[in-house]
Amino acid sequence: MSAQLNKGLMMLNAKIGRNAKIGLPVVLVTALAHTSVDAGEGAFSNYFPGAYGSLLPGMAPEPGSVFANVNLLYRGQADRAVKNGQIQASMKSDAFYSLFQGMHVWDAPMLGGRFAVGGYIPVGYASYSASVGGLATAQDEFALGDIGIIPASFFWSSGKVHTNLYALIIAPTGQYDPNGSVNIGRNYWSADLVAALTWFDPERGTEFSVVPGVMFNSENEDTNYRTGTEFHMDFMFNQFVSEELSVGLHGYAYKQLTGDSGAGALLGDFKGEAFGIGPAISWIPKSAGGNVAFSASWIHDVHSKNRLSGDYATLSFSIQF
Repeated sequence: MSAQLNKGLMMLNAKIGRNAKIGLPVVLVTALAHTSVDAGEGAFSNYFPGAYGSLLPGMAPEPGSVFANVNLLYRGQADRAVKNGQIQASMKSDAFYSLFQGMHVWDAPMLGGRFAVGGYIPVGYASYSASVGGLATAQDEFALGDIGIIPASFFWSSGKVHTNLYALIIAPTGQYDPNGSVNIGRNYWSADLVAALTWFDPERGTEFSVVPGVMFNSENEDTNYRTGTEFHMDFMFNQFVSEELSVGLHGYAYKQLTGDSGAGALLGDFKGEAFGIGPAISWIPKSAGGNVAFSASWIHDVHSKNRLSGDYATLSFSIQF
């Protein structure tokens, strides 16, 4: 593997993992299957499938600063869900989130590994329609989303095995109106504890990674709804077919460890679960000297229970300074 490609890979994986409920109008979008959904307020949560990495998420990036723009795409519908304290039927939603992320990586070792901190600021657009008590309602919104902070991220490497442990805190800073049909923010705190494990053979250009995490959620005080504790795991297989281009197969598994609760959980103590898989592609242009990278993925749900079922897409760009 060339030094340019190796540098590009280390830079690309510095993208900050992010979970979000909505996404971007770019590519790879299809309508979600019609399904009955009970778990998670508004039929979703702060976890977005496929947003926790594209290439080498466990490998330490080069020291310095990294900027990334990660776009998340979501389009779906469901028979029913609890949203804003009401049972809503025939829900349909189109949404786009664009995350502007930054990370700084220190050269000096800490706890035997490399240390980094980071965060992101999201902006989003969403349109929403539903039936509430037999009356149709529709709305769209463009606004600031919930800001994420990574206060500590540690990287370790041993041969072909690379590990990254970090915490992600999501603050309820986004636009939220308990009486509105569309809310860019979710109006509750989430804390996600994440471990990214990567096996990478630089001679063959082959990678396999898993990124498990456990997300804890506070209660939405305006609706008295608390989404249960969530286990999620993104996984990815990537194969470089040239020094600039890789193709892969990405997917995720999701399961609620505890049910939704609170006075606002009108559909009861339900637990969601889902599994999805789909193709991915990454490009590190040689003309940029390995400092720029692009990645795209599409994941299709093959199983879901008490959760939206459909398709998720990501499109990201990152640059090393």
